[in-house]
Amino acid sequence: MLKRPVAFLAVAVSMALLSPAFAAVWDEPWHREVVSRAHTLGLYDVVTASPTKTIFKRVKTLAGANTGEAVEVDGLYATIPLATSSRGGGRPDDELALRFGLGRRYYLFLQKAQSGGAWRIATPTTGFAELRADGMVVATFRHSLHKAVVDTATYELTQTCIFTALHNAGRCQDEVYQFINAQVALEPAGAGAGASTEEQARFFSQHAALETAYLIGYSVNRDALTKFLAAPFFHTQISAVRALAKADPKDRNSMLMAFVTDDTRNLLARVFAVQMIREIDARDLKAQIEEYRPKASQEPVGLGARITDSRIGTDFPDSLRDALDRLLATWK
Repeated sequence: MLKRPVAFLAVAVSMALLSPAFAAVWDEPWHREVVSRAHTLGLYDVVTASPTKTIFKRVKTLAGANTGEAVEVDGLYATIPLATSSRGGGRPDDELALRFGLGRRYYLFLQKAQSGGAWRIATPTTGFAELRADGMVVATFRHSLHKAVVDTATYELTQTCIFTALHNAGRCQDEVYQFINAQVALEPAGAGAGASTEEQARFFSQHAALETAYLIGYSVNRDALTKFLAAPFFHTQISAVRALAKADPKDRNSMLMAFVTDDTRNLLARVFAVQMIREIDARDLKAQIEEYRPKASQEPVGLGARITDSRIGTDFPDSLRDALDRLLATWK
């Protein structure tokens, strides 16, 4: 159980600069891409660690290829850096280095190197989840800037299913669907300084359930989604609109549009709703979107990365108006 409130573990890693340098900035892949491009998912212990190479010992393989007992990770499989931002000249800093801690245990999404026997992770900041000493996992279900803390059973059940679904490798265990349905049947939990330990844990579990439903294309009950769409916490709203995009109520598209135009809903969550309209290609909404666009907010939004975080390069709309403009541009 969590010993102190954690609003969402919206991670914003500050990179310490030892000398003037050019900072690597990349478009951090979302979890769906990380899993889709990985060849295996497993649990590993760190044996030796350095910025350029880490040797792991396999604890168990959960899905995909068999890595063998000893696993060498020596690089990245995502295309980075996307760009560089000058911090005064000099040489590139160490932002592209591996960051695994000696003696620690991680779940890894690994891709086999094209040559040699080594493996790779997606970026220095995604493609892994640390298993803490208390038995909880610091997990990604959406984007590495938005982490959740879940127990090992929840992590392994959901992430194995996500890997299986995205690789078309069969049907998930029935327990996954039971988990999703059980979590969304509960009242949405809040998070933040005022939330109890139980509320924090329930929030993370509901986040895992809704994001898993989105990633595997499982249709969540409409009435259940409605209450999550109306929940006050913005991360809950985001997960709800993503799950809604994969649900099958007849009024799904109109529900997404109503969320976009609702000024009482969180602005970032409304941008996510536009992204979902784009993803499902809901062109029946084009006229409504064109009519609403001039009234859309131009207030800046972001995923939570600080200027010193290399993931600041992640491609995402700058505002609700920008999200709508991008959507309409794809429909020309």
